[in-house]
Amino acid sequence: MPDDDDAVPAASAVRVQLVIGIVRRDGEVLLVRERLGRDGELLWSLPGGGAQTGELLHEALRREMREETGLLVGDPVGTAFLVHVDSPQHPSAIAMAFELAEWEGTLASHDDEVTEARFFPVEEAIALVGELPSDAQRDPIVGYLSGTVVPGTTWLYRTSEGRDTLLARW
Repeated sequence: MPDDDDAVPAASAVRVQLVIGIVRRDGEVLLVRERLGRDGELLWSLPGGGAQTGELLHEALRREMREETGLLVGDPVGTAFLVHVDSPQHPSAIAMAFELAEWEGTLASHDDEVTEARFFPVEEAIALVGELPSDAQRDPIVGYLSGTVVPGTTWLYRTSEGRDTLLARW
């Protein structure tokens, strides 16, 4: 068990809860292009975003998927992975990724931050997501999409001085 001296002091900042959707089509996976680089460069990642106050996870996921991709999605069919990151900017942020089996509509982003939404073959999607600069953003997605980690894996990171440190994974 960890020693109490290892505990991080409680922060008064609002906790961030993020939802991420995984939509597949005939061996392809849906990615969105947005400013995720350290210098604001456009990079590809899975669609998703923050849950608003009073929103349940599935409600936030439906809203974010509609905003970022134009698709109407059903309820999640499984938890892909969970990422818990503690950083100075976002103490105790949690991101949950879900597989979505039911979806309809035409790709068309309604989010000013997303420049494009597009399906890619899984191998190409993994390579594109591999360009994300943050371990906490990149590694859980790549691990899940490549099948090197089991569905439902939890990743724990602490970020300090712009560097992500993986503390545990199970």
